[in-house]
Amino acid sequence: MRRMTGKSRRRPYHHGDLKNALLDTALKQIAEHGARTLSLREVARAAGVTHGAAYRHFRNKESLLACIAEQGFRQLSATMRAAAQAAAPDSLDMLRATGMGYLDFATSHASHLQVMFGGLIKSHEPYPGLLEASQAAYQDLQGAVRRGIQSGRLAAPSEQVAAVAAWSLVHGLALLAASGQLRMPDGSGVDQRQLAQAVLLLQQRGYEAPG
Repeated sequence: MRRMTGKSRRRPYHHGDLKNALLDTALKQIAEHGARTLSLREVARAAGVTHGAAYRHFRNKESLLACIAEQGFRQLSATMRAAAQAAAPDSLDMLRATGMGYLDFATSHASHLQVMFGGLIKSHEPYPGLLEASQAAYQDLQGAVRRGIQSGRLAAPSEQVAAVAAWSLVHGLALLAASGQLRMPDGSGVDQRQLAQAVLLLQQRGYEAPG
């Protein structure tokens, strides 16, 4: 009988869908401890695999974070698009709904949000999937602004200025909501969706009092 060597006894490593298992584990750790303390080695240990197995899918911590961020931006796009479509055909209703979609994503995906906008990924350029997904998410918001301008329902000095203004507002609301900061001065909670709707409506109508 032919003697099996150590090399011949080795079998391909199988762990079901290890990549998604690592992503899920990383998101749980981010929710508990924050994204800045994340360690790929610790994620592998918590997932029940060796760090060598984890490196087969992610070459370092940043590549893991980039995958989480890409996942988040794709879900953000899907949420905003679904919200806008539900509010069609009025362009301003669709713009407000897009903003509410952004808020809904942020409050239900706070761990993704930390990675997407936490400054932990030096550049999107090395990660084509992340670059495309992040640009697509902004283009969804910009498209909602463009519809408002083209329909004559939204007055703005330029599409770019209006898009940045809309993004700044909804992103600020999203961060406040996701971190639990949307509260009354006495510390009591508020209806976040109702407050966000009012803020978005205020932006749409403008602050200037009628003469």
